[in-house]
Amino acid sequence: MNVDVAIPRTKLDFFTYHTSGDVHVGDLVFVPLRNTLKYGVVININSQRDVCGMKDIEQVVEQQFLPLHSLELYKWIAEYYLSNLGEVLRLALPSKILKKYEITEIPRESRRVVKTPSPTYPQSQAIKRILDALKKECFETFLLYGITGSGKTEVYLRCVDEVIKNGGHTLVLVPEISMTPLLYQRFQERFKNDVVTIHSSLSEKERRNIWYAIKQGKYRVVIGPRSTIFIPMPGLQLIIVDEEHDQSYKEHERMPRYNARDVAVMRGKFENCTVVLGSATPQLESYHNAGIGKYHLLTLRERIDAKPLPKIEIIDLRRERKKFISPKLETKIVEALKNNEQVILFLNRRGFAPSLLCPNCGFTAKCPYCRLLLVYHKKEKKDAASLTCHICGYKSKVLRICPKCSRGTLLYRGAGTQRIEELMNNIIRMSNQKASVVRLDRDSVRKKGQAEKIFKTFEQGDAQIMLGTQLVTKGFDFPEVTLVGIVNADVVLHIPDFRSSERTFQLLTQVAGRSGRGKKPGTVLMQTFHPELYSALFSQLQDFPNFYAQEMKLRRELKFPPFSKLILIRLKGENENTAWSEAQKLFDIFTRIKNLKVFGPNRSFYYRIRKNYRVFILLKTTTKFQRRKLKFLTSYKPKNCILEIDVDPLEVF
Repeated sequence: MNVDVAIPRTKLDFFTYHTSGDVHVGDLVFVPLRNTLKYGVVININSQRDVCGMKDIEQVVEQQFLPLHSLELYKWIAEYYLSNLGEVLRLALPSKILKKYEITEIPRESRRVVKTPSPTYPQSQAIKRILDALKKECFETFLLYGITGSGKTEVYLRCVDEVIKNGGHTLVLVPEISMTPLLYQRFQERFKNDVVTIHSSLSEKERRNIWYAIKQGKYRVVIGPRSTIFIPMPGLQLIIVDEEHDQSYKEHERMPRYNARDVAVMRGKFENCTVVLGSATPQLESYHNAGIGKYHLLTLRERIDAKPLPKIEIIDLRRERKKFISPKLETKIVEALKNNEQVILFLNRRGFAPSLLCPNCGFTAKCPYCRLLLVYHKKEKKDAASLTCHICGYKSKVLRICPKCSRGTLLYRGAGTQRIEELMNNIIRMSNQKASVVRLDRDSVRKKGQAEKIFKTFEQGDAQIMLGTQLVTKGFDFPEVTLVGIVNADVVLHIPDFRSSERTFQLLTQVAGRSGRGKKPGTVLMQTFHPELYSALFSQLQDFPNFYAQEMKLRRELKFPPFSKLILIRLKGENENTAWSEAQKLFDIFTRIKNLKVFGPNRSFYYRIRKNYRVFILLKTTTKFQRRKLKFLTSYKPKNCILEIDVDPLEVF
């Protein structure tokens, strides 16, 4: 009998082998490939494909390793994202998972009766509609749109409780690993040992054991980031995607470049279960799907206990003497500290200063590879001071003398989180306050468990000010936070992309929503050099429907998603001319395909990263375009270039 076997980390859908044994679809097998043995998954038996010199399956490792609906999901991912099954299995079955494993016994604790808040009327209505869908045991997708602080997590918890009572399982996706412990704590308080979390920060052994325990149904609730969507779970009844708008659900590095939110919806369809997408700022495509009846819209328009939304003020930095922390923001920070309240400061820029220049000759320090400005990072603990490229990671020693004019006139311009942290410590010292600052950015959370430590420190009140990048905008609930300061809102809008206004609205709304979630009212101060750009936008914060209506007018006129589908084709190569010539070859092929609009080739926004030049082509199709016309891309091999295919890209450059 001939069988087709998909092998992880190969660039083909399957290989065909012969076997005389009892083999079924979904079995994990050992097969010979290029003089070595590889794990593979049987995807088809009684194959009619005849291959010269066909080899035999070496061993059946585990029968029914993957359920049929998981294989169907993986096949859909390969087809939709113009990839192949081998690449999908590389993400679904990490190599460390397939090593020898041992399942340890899970200590069981009886579930305590935890005092839970009574749901509000809007929460009750949302819970009722989701539970009605669960009772039907059929596929339905709900978009839970609720303003910040409206109690979306309580809706999740109530629905999960009902699933557990009925003997089912729930999968909860979160956008960041750093968010996992806080949500895990909320769920564990309610459901104890029925809950587990899995992510890449765990040790290989921990992750492997948990992965197999989940597959065997030993946990009722699984919480994790985007890759968790691939794990097989028996009796799956409910999938929850928290903060469904977040860009972290999109795979940006490896093929296939899937979006875990969309894969979650398709998994719900294949496994006939209920899917809940939750956000205070849904992605426009999701809200559109709710408008056309593809999703069911559930709305929470008020905060818990009718708490007021924070008061929002715009500070025009053009009129301020201090450009980093204005006198008004400084005054508000000191007042909050005197009242034993907490403060969150948001600046989407790491390091101490984003540029180093010489005012005498005009020299600026740039990355020798990317030609982008180097960011100055001050010395911290074991990390020496450096000039760093945030795109390719290049580092150089700090310059004291200008290499162009040999004068010691170099200036550090602008501010990053390190500089604001230094300013905050000075403000605290000058105001004689007993307070401390914690910084939350990629530099401060590189070590395992560091993010959780920072959150715990702030949550317990051991730190009064939390300063950070996008991480502080996530759906955290800190009741003592009464002031949110946006240090420089202009940083957000600098990316030339049609989603810029949407991303800006989401980011500012989310960070503003961290204020006033407790007993005291909240305030948001936003500093900008362009108040006219933000006045209209900021007046709409927490009013997503109004923003959606205006943004969709522009999308409809330009025929951007959701009124079309976009596919980004990027070519990367060390030879600039080769990258452009290969891009032109593909462009010529695309122009011959009907119902396909082709734009390019164009320089990417980051044109050169390290030694690679980057050129892209943008394809725009109708929503009903037959994707098989582009299937040739999965086997297309450009000369001396790397081909990247991004279906439904979040960034078009």
